[in-house]
Amino acid sequence: MNPLAVLGIDDLAEQLYRQVLRDQARPFGVYASRLNTPVGDVEAAAEQLRALRLVRITEDGRPSADHPRAGLERVLSAEEARHAERRRDLARLRDAIDGFAGDHRAGQEQADTAEAGREYVEIDGLGDVMDHLAASTSGPIRFTHTDALAVSAGEQPVLARLVADGRLLRGLHEFDAASTRSLDVVEWANLGEEQRLATHIPNEFVCYGTDAVIANTDWGGEGGRYVVLRDAVVVRAFVELFDRMWAAASGVDDGAEPTSERLVELMQAGLKDEAIARALGVSLRTVRRRVAALMEECGVETRFQLAVKLTERGLTGFEG
Repeated sequence: MNPLAVLGIDDLAEQLYRQVLRDQARPFGVYASRLNTPVGDVEAAAEQLRALRLVRITEDGRPSADHPRAGLERVLSAEEARHAERRRDLARLRDAIDGFAGDHRAGQEQADTAEAGREYVEIDGLGDVMDHLAASTSGPIRFTHTDALAVSAGEQPVLARLVADGRLLRGLHEFDAASTRSLDVVEWANLGEEQRLATHIPNEFVCYGTDAVIANTDWGGEGGRYVVLRDAVVVRAFVELFDRMWAAASGVDDGAEPTSERLVELMQAGLKDEAIARALGVSLRTVRRRVAALMEECGVETRFQLAVKLTERGLTGFEG
């Protein structure tokens, strides 16, 4: 075992030290031969010893050493003094713990009364952030759609996949926007969104389960920034607001038969019956019954024949 290892001296340097103590001031080649080690390695080992002043190099380049009691006592005294200072530093640090703890308490008290941190989102990155929130959360997604809507259904590929896999997506559409049958409404219906109409949506926001909300900071306006909110109380408040509006809203085309013109528009857009039913806010049975009536009116037996006939005749001549 190398007793000098505690000082950072490796085994070769310890062996060289012993050789120098036994036979002082020999050329490095002599020690290298005795230790069966290259001269360069022996010189490097000697540098370790010289740094601790255990050996010195004579004017003619040979290692020499003082009595080990003097040399090692000097090194030990220096190390003990260093460790004593270190222990004093650690003791002072221990005494300071209470002060740091007080700072922490003050910070916590201030944080409790300060406004929660906000994660703002630039408009050009909004779609990516919304897809990330959809992928990293769970539970129903509650989506408000206003004229200020900055993201379309086509910009939400992750959301589309999640809805296709069974995740619930509910969308509230402002009446003016939805009643004009904008393309956005049809696209969201085709994505799989359950839709209802609201006469007024106070602010644009999306709830991702009960984990997060993304909302426009310009309440009721169109010029604000988007912000992600994760505080549980805030998220619950938005969820409650959405659910209350949802309960008071009406289904798309609620209580009315879909017109032939609107039905044909959705069919020609390539929507399936299920998506058409969601877009119109009627049952799947109603859609299929109206398609069957159109087929009978046009005197055809298949939907392909109906499409050809409608293309030939256009939308004129059909009763609403």
